[in-house]
Order: sequence, then structure tokens, then C-alpha cells
Amino acid sequence: MSEGAHLSIANYAFCIEASRQFAESRVGLVDRSIRALDLMSDSVRSLALWSQEIKRTGEEPEKGLEAIRDMWLKLLQALKKLSLDQREEVRNHALTSLQRCLTATEGICLQSATWSHAFDLIIFALLDDLLDSSQNHSKDYRNMEGSLVIAMKLVAKVYLQLLPDLFGLSSFCKLWLGVLSRMEKYIKIKVRGKWSDKLQELITDLLKNILLVMKNKGILAKRSTIGGDSLWELTWLHANNISTTLQSEVFPSQDYEQQNNAGSPRGPNVVEV
Repeated sequence: MSEGAHLSIANYAFCIEASRQFAESRVGLVDRSIRALDLMSDSVRSLALWSQEIKRTGEEPEKGLEAIRDMWLKLLQALKKLSLDQREEVRNHALTSLQRCLTATEGICLQSATWSHAFDLIIFALLDDLLDSSQNHSKDYRNMEGSLVIAMKLVAKVYLQLLPDLFGLSSFCKLWLGVLSRMEKYIKIKVRGKWSDKLQELITDLLKNILLVMKNKGILAKRSTIGGDSLWELTWLHANNISTTLQSEVFPSQDYEQQNNAGSPRGPNVVEV
């Protein structure tokens, strides 16, 4: 699989599954597992090349591109499983490999619906599983705090990079609340019986940055509409549980007055979750 050698559309799923099983098997200890992870994440370049070839020469390009999107999701699923490995080095390397495959997607022709699936089936599911492992199976997992930090950075980076595309989804509000609710859960995590200062500081900073970007893009704003604004209200319902100072930091008094007195175009309607 090195540099795409021996990889093809026909055998891609088989090669990814074989690499995952090899990485899990602990044959050759940690170094061999990490090498297998590198081969898996490098394969995202092959997906991009095949996508471009299909667009240029395919008789039924959309059918071929849909097959590539399915392969990409299979790659993410395999990396998600390895991101729950009990070995710290393998687990953390799998998380960084997953982030790479989620962000280095130029050329793969992914659709908005594909990203929605990626958040629901991969990112949110992984965050939930990592949380469960850290709290309910802590004896089997060493140094989970570092893995939780990487996972929080992953979701923030992917969300911000994709924000312009995600905002167009009818399910945007549901997805955004999914991000907020995981941050809210992670900031309450206890490591060895104590609150994690590292996670509390990181999550507060990550969320503040996300809120500032959403504000600057006009996505997060208090609308001058009768009946309130669900996205605005639900955002602060969760964000205030993370830090009570975020709203005043992101919307200082002057900005806040402007938001109250001047409306802006509405975003998508909130989806009940």
C-alpha cells in the first residue's frame, strides 16, 4: 500500500480491513501497528486520484464517485476502531491519522450528506466511545487524558474547516448541538478522581474560538425576530454550562447591543434532537 502501490478500487476495502486487523493484532508490537496506520491514512491520496480520474473519464461518474465516498467512510470506520485501542501510542496515532483523513479530502468530491454521516457515524460515535472507555474501563486504558485532548482538538478542527459547507445542511443545528453536547460532557470528565484542568482549559479555548468564527461569519447572531432564535438560545444554553463568561467575551457589551438592535439573515431552522 506504500504510495498507493498495489492499491486499486477493486481491492481497496480488502486492503484497509487487512491493515486494520494487522494493526489490532499486535504482531510486531507498536511500531508495526503505527506503520499500518500510516499506510491506511496515506491511502486517502489514492481516493483523491481515483476521484479525479473518474470525473475525467468515467461514463457514469456519479456512480463511481459514490463508490469512492463509500471507501472513504470505510477508511474512517477502520481508523475509528483503532482510535479505541488500549495501547496509548496506537490509539493516539490513530486519532491523528483520522484527523488527517477528515481534513485532507481535497479532490475526493465529498457531498454535504457524506459529511453529515461522517459526524454521526464516526466523530460523535468515537467521542462517545472514548468517554465511556475513560470513565468505565479506566483500568484497561492508560493515559486516556491525552487521547481525550486529541479527540477534542479533532472535532474542533474538522468542524471549523467544514463550517461553510456544514452551515448549508438542513441538519446543521442538530450537528452543532452534537458538538456542544460532547464538549459539555468532556469538560466534566474526571481523571484519576479529579477534574481535568487540561481538558477544562482546552475546551473553553476551543469553544471560544469556534464561537468567534461563527460570529464573524454571521452564523451566530441574536436575531431581531418575534419568538426568539433557537440557534442562539440553544447555543448559550450549552455554552454557559461550559463557561459562564463566554457570551460576554465573544459578544462584548457594544457588540451585544448591536446584535439586539440590528437583525441579520436567518440561518437554518433548528432540528429537534
